[in-house]
Amino acid sequence: MRRLVVLALLVAGCATLVPLDPATLARIEPHLGQLLLVGFDGTDAENPELDALICEVRAGGLLLFGRNVVDAAQVRRLTASVRARAAACGAIAPLVAMDAEGGRVMRLSPRAGYAPTLSARDLAAANDLALTELEARRIGRMLREAGVAFNLAPVVDVGYNPANAFVVGQGRSYGANPLVVTAHARAFIRGLHAEGVLSALKHFPGHGSSFGDSHEGFVDVTSTADPDVELVPYRVLFAERVADAVMTAHVFNSRLDRRHPATLSRATIAGLLRRELGWQGPVVSDDLRMRAITQHYELGEAAVLALEAGVDILLIGDDALPDGRSAAVVARAAIRAALAEGRLGPERVVEALSRVTSLKRRASSSAAQ
Repeated sequence: MRRLVVLALLVAGCATLVPLDPATLARIEPHLGQLLLVGFDGTDAENPELDALICEVRAGGLLLFGRNVVDAAQVRRLTASVRARAAACGAIAPLVAMDAEGGRVMRLSPRAGYAPTLSARDLAAANDLALTELEARRIGRMLREAGVAFNLAPVVDVGYNPANAFVVGQGRSYGANPLVVTAHARAFIRGLHAEGVLSALKHFPGHGSSFGDSHEGFVDVTSTADPDVELVPYRVLFAERVADAVMTAHVFNSRLDRRHPATLSRATIAGLLRRELGWQGPVVSDDLRMRAITQHYELGEAAVLALEAGVDILLIGDDALPDGRSAAVVARAAIRAALAEGRLGPERVVEALSRVTSLKRRASSSAAQ
């Protein structure tokens, strides 16, 4: 943290975008990997891709998918090996994250020998907040025992469009009533916290109205989004100070930004989320390799735009690009170039790094309790 404070002092007054002096760039550059949360292939630490992410890229976080999970003992070995490898090469231990919403979106799944879990739709149907908290505690315990400290959940998308396949169709929403969504999300977070696991509200500013799936391509919610409904969970949970992080959506809404989807939109992240709603904690992008992004932006361009917009942690779901390059290396190089050329302000990068440091510190202290 002391190094980040020094960096902040060095870049103070550099708000205008001019080419960054080489000395300041040299101080910031070693930390740029901390802005990345990256998925990889493989199920053990004897993995050149994983080793490079830890020791060369020095990624701030690693995201586990079902492809990384064989069984409980294996995933514990994997996460322990990640920490050991980071210590051995002098890197900051990556924050290990996972999507563990319950139901269909649950990487610690019955396929790997884990007990089945209830979806948001299941929990909303029961409408028993104690059950939701207990289920979240059970999920949190599974994560903690697996060595995972950051759960990219709960979904707080208000599912008022029954034709929505991305959220409603998969049982990922607590329903069409924003107060019910808020109550269950609060209980879910409380259950995770009881087990020392951090959470992320998703997908800001709302994916529950869409007809399209941002995994598959461009999603326009201009005519379906209702901020009076969809922002309720964020307003309430921010006021109660229970949220740990927010994940963005790749939805496009021309009423917010005529050019960019939410993840890349300064009006949406710096404007709506931070200035209007007052959120000053970490913001995580949804996967920058989803087609809603890749159909229109190069990876490096998207990484820089997301940072400019106010995102702090850039999620890359699969590090292996089709041409064999590392997506994390490409993103990091693009950020460095944008800094060097004055297209990205150093104060924005230092601010993001500070939030990453704070989140990782909280994860460590929560896991130790």
